[in-house]
Amino acid sequence: PAGDLQADAQTNVQAQVPPRPQINWGKCPQLQPTESERQQKALVIDQCLEKVPLPNIENATQEDIQKHREDVTTCALHTEGWFNEKGRYRFDRARSEILNKQLAKDVEGVVLGKHDECKAESEEKFAQQYVSQVQLYQACMDYHISQICGIQIAQPAPPQGGFPQQG
Repeated sequence: PAGDLQADAQTNVQAQVPPRPQINWGKCPQLQPTESERQQKALVIDQCLEKVPLPNIENATQEDIQKHREDVTTCALHTEGWFNEKGRYRFDRARSEILNKQLAKDVEGVVLGKHDECKAESEEKFAQQYVSQVQLYQACMDYHISQICGIQIAQPAPPQGGFPQQG
């Protein structure tokens, strides 16, 4: 039956997903998402993938794929309430989220300083382009937080025999 083929295809795809990278959160273990937060994020992404269907992979350009990724990200940010009624990113909420993590005081002060810098830079460079503004802000914060906290990402070793080959 067709259902079996679909289940087999799904199993094959799942079997080829590499293991999640190992993250050492350094001085900021409070930033590690809980399993509940991971599941909630996955649910939001799934909902957005339903709202923003994939482009036809057969003839999609790199630009189509990039636009889809941005559209899904924007949908997720809207779904999670990261934009105000005027469509602007809620930098105040981002600041509150940092404070709610209760980082070590010396780390928190530096991260909050970088929040202010990244916010100012993104608002200056993309005054009316809110999606670009958010992308720059998030990339800026990701960079600084990883440096300040000493976050390190290590790819886990592949399973014995390596990853299954597509064929």
